[in-house]
Amino acid sequence: MKKKAAFMMNLKQIFSVLFLFLLLGLLSTTSAHHKRKLVHIVKKGDTLSEIAENYKVRLYQIRRWNNLRHSKIRVGERLLIYKRKKSHNTKRMHRVRKGETLSSISSKYKIKVSSLMNWNKLRNSKILVGQLLRLYPVRVSLNNKKRLESVGDKLGLRGVPSALTLNSSAVIVVDQNTGKIILEKNPNAVLPIASVTKLMTALIVLEQDSELHDLISITKDDASLERYNFSRLKVGMRFTRGDLLRLALMSSENRAAHALARTYPGGKSSFISAMNVKSKLLGMESTKFTDPTGLNSGNVSSPKDLVKLVNEASMFPIIREFSTSTSMRIRMSKKLHLFKNSNSLIRKGYWDLDLSKTGFIRPSGRCLVMVANVEERKLILVLLDAQATKKREQDAENILRWVRNTSNSTGKYSFLQQSAKKFSNTSTYRSIKE
Repeated sequence: MKKKAAFMMNLKQIFSVLFLFLLLGLLSTTSAHHKRKLVHIVKKGDTLSEIAENYKVRLYQIRRWNNLRHSKIRVGERLLIYKRKKSHNTKRMHRVRKGETLSSISSKYKIKVSSLMNWNKLRNSKILVGQLLRLYPVRVSLNNKKRLESVGDKLGLRGVPSALTLNSSAVIVVDQNTGKIILEKNPNAVLPIASVTKLMTALIVLEQDSELHDLISITKDDASLERYNFSRLKVGMRFTRGDLLRLALMSSENRAAHALARTYPGGKSSFISAMNVKSKLLGMESTKFTDPTGLNSGNVSSPKDLVKLVNEASMFPIIREFSTSTSMRIRMSKKLHLFKNSNSLIRKGYWDLDLSKTGFIRPSGRCLVMVANVEERKLILVLLDAQATKKREQDAENILRWVRNTSNSTGKYSFLQQSAKKFSNTSTYRSIKE
């Protein structure tokens, strides 16, 4: 019995080894089906990197194909090189003939129908006789691809000189306690402000004294927004007003902001009217709101006006807390979902911030407003229309470094004392101490 059991074990091992070799053979045949095998005989003066460059393959691939431990090769050595077979579909365009459909063309060229529709910008499957169809994707080089211009680009604000070289089109830095301007660049330029709008949304919600524990359902109206419609807040889900407020301020959730406005007494239109009334009470003369999320480019303001909004919002502890939260977890559909702060400077952890809000739509560029503690001073930073998130962060870090370098040991800005200006309408500007 023992001999029989040993024999069966040996037989199983043999079968497993045979199966492994068979599997490796299948893999090699499938790879050989897609690649053609070439042999290169090393000549005098050849190097592995030159051979890789000539055959347009990677150096590490040649080493792997030939089991080379290093890049040393000998004259006369035979090197295996595998090149991808060219596609049989060399035809680039197809002219539609009578009786052809999009599905028959896709099966002929072995291309998905959705790909054909995408490459030819077709809204449906209807095609006309004689119509030319592209059989390949249009690849645009990132260097040659024209970036969609923001409003600031169109107005030529980015290149305006300032005391500090900045990518943002409009910037202002203000001492919150004194109201003095530390740095400015196009401070009166009226530009779209994107999700910075949500600070005003939060103000209106909190001034209404609505219960933050009330449950609000996400509806189809909240999901049918103007742009950037993706959200993890699905239709039918229920959240407390407090959670929606935190998501709107921290993660810039557009559906959350819209749901808060929709459930306002009088609805969304009354909410927007309240936003515009509040802006006038704050002295924001060049500001206008058209929606509660910031997705509409009609939400416009200037850096000087936004200083007043940020200053007012910073007086609410709940806005300060929610806007500077690093992350939060919410249970949705029996799973915990992690939401992070949209401002990566908060996630990095070396900024001491009392308030933060980011914003982005194409017309506005990358926007950022913050209340930062720098050199024992509270500074309000407003940056509008940066070209990218990284450039926006670089602007903020350059401002932080510049302020620290230009302040003396007493914490006063000795270099900027003479050039500092107060707001023209000081009655509408209130410091936290007041």
